[in-house]
Amino acid sequence: MWPKTLIGFFFGLLLSISIVLNLNLILPLAEDVRLISGLVLAFPIWAGVLVWSYAFEKARKAAKNISLVLIPSCLLNVVLLMSQ
Repeated sequence: MWPKTLIGFFFGLLLSISIVLNLNLILPLAEDVRLISGLVLAFPIWAGVLVWSYAFEKARKAAKNISLVLIPSCLLNVVLLMSQ
């Protein structure tokens, strides 16, 4: 139980930051609107990933599946930041 909690906590934090950063770089809105939307969306994404980590039978499988979402999101972050 604790390994899945820690994986969901830390990977969820990284994934929510990564997704919000992607949205911040992609959305063609004013800076204040992007900031508030990121603040509003970050916590539900983080909580959703934390809950999602409990859906797997083993912590290793949870880490693998969450990483399959986290890695492309981080790569998209790099591409978007380099293209600016």
